[in-house]
Amino acid sequence: MAIVTAKHVSRIQATVVCAKANGSQICIRSGGDDYEGLFFILDMFNLRSIILDVSRKKAWVQAGATLGELYTKISDASETLAFPAGVCSTVGAGGHISGGGYGNLMRKYGITVDHVVDALLVDVNGKLLNRDTV
Repeated sequence: MAIVTAKHVSRIQATVVCAKANGSQICIRSGGDDYEGLFFILDMFNLRSIILDVSRKKAWVQAGATLGELYTKISDASETLAFPAGVCSTVGAGGHISGGGYGNLMRKYGITVDHVVDALLVDVNGKLLNRDTV
C-alpha cells in the first residue's frame, strides 16, 4: 500500500495515470477517513484552500478542506450566509460532497450536492475536467 499526499492537482493527475498503468485501484481520502486497504490512497489533505465570493454567494472549496474549515471561513466572512452540509467538522469536503452531503439544513435547503455548480475532476486518463470541458 502507498499513500500519496498531493500538494498540487498535477500530482493527482500523475497518481491516477500511474495507478492505471499498474492496474491498481485508488482510494481517495479527503479529510480523515476512507481507508479500504487498496494499493494507493490518494490523500487530499494538502489541497484545502477555500475561496469565498460573498457578493455572489459562491465558494471554491478544495477536496481536502474540512467542513469545519468551510464553516469557519463562511462565518468569518458573513453573518447571514451558511452552507447546508454535515455536522461532523472533521469530514473532508470532497468526501462529503461526493457522498451527497446530508446535514441539518437539508429539509429546508436540500443536500450539499444540490448546491454544487462546478467541480474540477480528474478522469481515468489524468485529464482535468470541469463544466467547460465536458
